[in-house]
Amino acid sequence: GESNRGEGMLYFEKMKALIQGWRTVLNQGDFPFLFAQLAPFRYGGDVLALPMIWEAQVATLAVPNTGMAVLTDVTTVGDIHPPNKQAVGHRLALWALAKTYGREKLVYSGPLFKEMAVEDGKVRLKFDHVGSGLAARDGKPLTHFQVAGEDKKFVDAQAAIDGETVVVSAEAVPKPVAVRFGWHETAEPNLMNKEGLPASPFRTDRW
Repeated sequence: GESNRGEGMLYFEKMKALIQGWRTVLNQGDFPFLFAQLAPFRYGGDVLALPMIWEAQVATLAVPNTGMAVLTDVTTVGDIHPPNKQAVGHRLALWALAKTYGREKLVYSGPLFKEMAVEDGKVRLKFDHVGSGLAARDGKPLTHFQVAGEDKKFVDAQAAIDGETVVVSAEAVPKPVAVRFGWHETAEPNLMNKEGLPASPFRTDRW
């Protein structure tokens, strides 16, 4: 995991190979494969290398019968191994209860980016897994959102919850075309669903 920083989406290919390899060797079919997203940490160097691994981990959810725990809210950016293992285990257990053991109506994931739309100089973001609604973990304005125009220069943005969506804007970017969220190795954003499960970092661009 951590040593794969810098590989970007190559890590997605490695995850697919790992999962398929274990499933082939163990010969138990497509058994559940649950994993924890890497926690924010102050590595130094390229501060975007870790977010690109997060992106590859989210992409891995496209592999059948997989699940992922997001850890951006239980981190210690000065310690590569966050001590709050209970939250990690709980979140992985939610995936297992819902997807393996058939527990219905259980919210088992935090918000995952679904799609965006530009509306009058602002960007509206839609998510899967909003649960009973979106919320800020600390009750404060949403953090770690950025927008960019066609010049591809990202600036910090204001973001507000609007129903089951988030609306993002910045005065410096009157015509936004892309959004990034939590796109930094030490980002600890506060967007979550009301069940307390944090949103995964994401970007809408592929620049």
